[in-house]
Amino acid sequence: MVKQKYDNHLRQQCFSLPELCEDQIQGALKGLRDGVDGEVLKSVRNVTLTGCGDSYFASNAAVPAFKNYNNAFAAKFIARRCIDMARYVDLPEKYGPSTMIAGISASGSAARLREVMLRGNKRGYHTLLITNNAQSHSALEAKNVLCVNTPFFPNSNPGLRNYYASLVASYLLAAALGQTKGICPADATDELCDAIRNVTKAYAAVLESIDDMMFELACSWKDLKGFETVGDDIAGATAQFVAAKFVETAGIIVPVANSEDWCHVNYFADNAKDIGTIVFADVSANNRSRIGETVNQAAGIGRRVLLVSNGTPQQFGIKYDVVHCPIPTPDEGYEFSHPLLGHLPGTLLAAYVAAMHGETYFRGGRWTTDGVNTVKTSEVVVV
Repeated sequence: MVKQKYDNHLRQQCFSLPELCEDQIQGALKGLRDGVDGEVLKSVRNVTLTGCGDSYFASNAAVPAFKNYNNAFAAKFIARRCIDMARYVDLPEKYGPSTMIAGISASGSAARLREVMLRGNKRGYHTLLITNNAQSHSALEAKNVLCVNTPFFPNSNPGLRNYYASLVASYLLAAALGQTKGICPADATDELCDAIRNVTKAYAAVLESIDDMMFELACSWKDLKGFETVGDDIAGATAQFVAAKFVETAGIIVPVANSEDWCHVNYFADNAKDIGTIVFADVSANNRSRIGETVNQAAGIGRRVLLVSNGTPQQFGIKYDVVHCPIPTPDEGYEFSHPLLGHLPGTLLAAYVAAMHGETYFRGGRWTTDGVNTVKTSEVVVV
């Protein structure tokens, strides 16, 4: 099979990220300067990040950055699903002055996120939206808007560039929060920008080889009956993101599990040899032994396994012959940035599988059928 025949929009987005890097850093910094009140940052002790779909995955991926830069007594940084923040999570007014609800949405069009902004405002919380559309419904309701200013790119769906932008902006917000409060060094934001540049450059150097590997793997995996992704902690956000790309591009439902739950549940799926298992792991993380056991368990029953990691199979104690896609390691002290680009191998695999199936992204627009999809039109109810 000729790789060029299967070039696709999502692959093009992947290859655009090295060029996007500097523009995105500067765009997010501008958004911070123009849209986020420094006095508000001084008053914030707790941050709850939220979003829908990819933006929720970005929220989970960004939490470690907030903890890294704001490790002060009694500070709390968590991610919650939009539906929970809108309808279920208690928002006591007494915590409003010290708490920021930071929503993430490139388009700002999701009705549920608008609801979160309105509910947060009503309870006296600091609301902020990280977005690429400062005039969206959600942005107009937020008290602060961090516009990421992502440059135009043709065929930008599914939103891989938006995911990169959301994480860059979230990381910079985390550093700015700690810097403003004097918890981290005064040059923390500048040092973070360099770390983002470095890891993006490191991926640029190996992107062609990753692309070749994922094309070859797609050629042999394209007819599998199913796929699944596995990841722990922030690698779980990467696993969720890649699973979403399989659905959006190829129309394949892909379950997501952590390494422990995979052994309890996914292990028992039928037709083991017809399932591709994609495992994301950081060799320096505390779960290294469990990842190795999980991969051995999967490969031992005949699963086809792809390990996406900055460590080798041997370092995880893997005894079977699995496919290993090596990825770069972020600079020391910036391990929280693994999700920024760690999804690229799985994303490319999903894109090639979709291209080989002749699938049209988002099922050819049927996802926006009037009267059926309610992401934007769902009734906004402030409880």
